[in-house]
Amino acid sequence: MKKILLLPFCLSKEEQAATVILAGRYGYAVIVARTTSEALTEVRRHVARGTTDPVRIVGVVCRGRAKKVFVALLLLKGRQIAKKLLLMRTRRIELAHVPVVDGTKSLFGRRDCRIGHNVLDMPALESALRGDNTFVTL
Repeated sequence: MKKILLLPFCLSKEEQAATVILAGRYGYAVIVARTTSEALTEVRRHVARGTTDPVRIVGVVCRGRAKKVFVALLLLKGRQIAKKLLLMRTRRIELAHVPVVDGTKSLFGRRDCRIGHNVLDMPALESALRGDNTFVTL
């Protein structure tokens, strides 16, 4: 199983360093991206195309961004269902979510984001890295 941890750029440098060390213990590749499209491009680069190996993605997002990510997950779920109906190969994708403490509270934007000062919910992160708290399995 390929394991990927998606981190936002708004975390403090100390928090990012501690998270990279923790993710390394559990065998996760760490991606720090500034945009959603950049994150998806990096995920595709890490996951071999044409294989059916399962993938586990742990995403760290603010509350405001979580809504946007949920809509993208619905589209991904629809794509997986369509591929199964067309008898195409699909891979199992497990997704977990870890919240950012004091992150964005707006609907989709960055209104209240404290870039460089945000911290993670570390117990929730460690639980997600162990494989608990799977948000959705596609």
